[in-house]
Amino acid sequence: MKLFLYATLVILLSGCFKVDDFTRNELKWYKPYDKTDTVIFFSEKNESDTIIFQAKESGSSSTRGFEQGFYNTNYLTVPYYFTKGSYHQFAMMSDGKTRYDQDILNMSKSSSSTGFMEIIFIGTIFSDDNLDSIQKINDSTYFFDSHKATYSGMNVEKEIEDFTFNINLGITNYTDDRGVKWKRK
Repeated sequence: MKLFLYATLVILLSGCFKVDDFTRNELKWYKPYDKTDTVIFFSEKNESDTIIFQAKESGSSSTRGFEQGFYNTNYLTVPYYFTKGSYHQFAMMSDGKTRYDQDILNMSKSSSSTGFMEIIFIGTIFSDDNLDSIQKINDSTYFFDSHKATYSGMNVEKEIEDFTFNINLGITNYTDDRGVKWKRK
C-alpha cells in the first residue's frame, strides 16, 4: 500500500516540475553561438582583442527539499574568454593567477515560474528589467549603453561604454571607456 501511494504521489508531482520551453524571442540571442567561434576586434588605435565565444551550453538541475523547495531548472549559457595579448582582459581573482570567467549569455527557467536572462559583455551586465532599456536599431541589431546597464565594469580590467549586438553575428562593435571604437574584423 505504501509503495502504491508513493508511486501515485510521484506521478502526480511529475507534472508539477515541468519547465516551460525557452521562447523564440529569448533564443534569438543564442543564434550566433551554435559553434565555438574566434572573433578578432580592432580598435581605432590599432589595438586588438581576440575573443573566443564557446558554443552555447545547456543544462538542468533539480531541487528537492523543504527548505529550498521542489522544482526543476533549465539553463542556457554561452561562455567566452579573451586570448593572451588582448587589450581587454577579465580581472584577476585574489590568487593573482586566475582570471574571472564570464558568459555573454545566461538564461534560466524553472518549474517554480522563476528565471532570469542576462546579456554580459566585457563586464557590462544587462539583466531582466534592464533588457528593456536596450535600443533596437533594426530587426537584427541592438545597441547596449552601459549607462543603462544593471552593472558596469564587473570583473574586468578595462571597461566599455557600449556595444552593438547582431542576432546573426553576435557582437559587431563596442566603444571602450576611453571613447575608442572597436570593430569586428
